[in-house]
Amino acid sequence: MSWKYEVLVCSAPDNHDDSCDLWTPGDTFFDYGFRDAFKAAATHAHAIVRTVSPYNGNTRTAFHHIEGGGLCEWCGPATGRRGPWMRTPAEERFMCEPCVTDAQNSMDALHKANGWSRSRSYWPVLEKAEK
Repeated sequence: MSWKYEVLVCSAPDNHDDSCDLWTPGDTFFDYGFRDAFKAAATHAHAIVRTVSPYNGNTRTAFHHIEGGGLCEWCGPATGRRGPWMRTPAEERFMCEPCVTDAQNSMDALHKANGWSRSRSYWPVLEKAEK
């Protein structure tokens, strides 16, 4: 059984506001090829990588790329700030730099208050794929 990673490229990247329902299938990668799938998606103006579980067939978006970053899902339209697809302790989402800094500082304070060692809790998904 293999994990499947499908690159889907936006068919009209200039005609919407970060939302898209027109996707053209791109390359498909398997198992540890997820890094290559993320890198392939990042070469397009707007693309996602969907993964399919070999165990139950469930799909989810493993990576989302928008050139220039997606609208921050924390401060959103109120600020208009944009940022990369970030991995957080709970999920992946678009986050701008000020929100990432605030969230990481809060996580550092929690770790310090509980005597836990500091860890980086927020990072760009693509950064991990490039290592």
